[in-house]
Amino acid sequence: MTVLLAQLAAQAAHAEPPPTPRQLIDRLGVETRQLLEEPRNDRTPADAERAVAEQITAWARRSPGDEALIDGDDQGRTPLMLAASGAYPLVVKALLGDPIVKALVNTKDAAGQTAWMHASFAPGLTLVSCQPGTLTLDRYPLLRPYLLRMSALLKSKDSPLVGIARLLEDAGARPDPEGARRAWLARCPNTPAELRQALANGAMLKTLVDDAVSRQTAFSKTLREGIAGTPQTPPEGMKFITVRDGQAKKAARLSCVRKPAPPLRGALPWSGELTFKTLVATRAGIVEAVDFELVSPGTPDLHVVQYFRSAIVQALAAYQCEGDHVFEQVFHFKVD
Repeated sequence: MTVLLAQLAAQAAHAEPPPTPRQLIDRLGVETRQLLEEPRNDRTPADAERAVAEQITAWARRSPGDEALIDGDDQGRTPLMLAASGAYPLVVKALLGDPIVKALVNTKDAAGQTAWMHASFAPGLTLVSCQPGTLTLDRYPLLRPYLLRMSALLKSKDSPLVGIARLLEDAGARPDPEGARRAWLARCPNTPAELRQALANGAMLKTLVDDAVSRQTAFSKTLREGIAGTPQTPPEGMKFITVRDGQAKKAARLSCVRKPAPPLRGALPWSGELTFKTLVATRAGIVEAVDFELVSPGTPDLHVVQYFRSAIVQALAAYQCEGDHVFEQVFHFKVD
């Protein structure tokens, strides 16, 4: 019996610790994407969110005020901010059940953004307003998983985004529309002029959602009518990602479900080597944006560069990485 107890104690000592609230939220993003792409009869995205909310509630009951419930990531974003940004009302409610989380509801991250602001940005719905350059044939593969999430949120009977804002305000969050507007423009420098004007005059959440839906609807209509009328690439020189010091990680440091090699399709009458350095932004299991830097010597034909950039976009569209990150990755191609 003594030996058995010793073995059990040793196993417990080496057992993997339970995931923290932030890890649970990060993994929820990937699972939500997977369930939307491959629906199951026995589990839905709502089931996945409910399971995470229950685990966080249990954590808070077991260890009220635990540091893991309020701990910020490398950008100062707390679990509450990540849940608000991810449009997970059940998770937000579970977190606010902890008195310390509730007391710190107006905490700001490194960019000066509160959970209420993160909810107002509605990133699960408003990517194409923040990054209108994604509405091109070149970037469209990145939009497909995002559109599934966008559609699911729009179909919800009760808007989770409005519900989250209400939960936060009931818990003492201070609405700051002007601060949120400034923060949005800082994180979305490609915001079109007409949207900037609309944000100055209207309610932020409704304005952003209406704009995103309008832009996506118009793009989809143009795409259905024929590829010839659809923009091929974003405007020359447009950058999608703004990086603060130390924000970008290396791809190897991320937890990603799948990172396939870029697929090369069709014949290419070219031989040589090309190396691209990419800066990639991922949110809730979805790659939202990428910037390219060609670091190979020489100046290859623009069509060759575009061919390999498209291959990289196709590959990144399949990445399912946990959490909201900006990371760097190098792609090298050699064609004999």
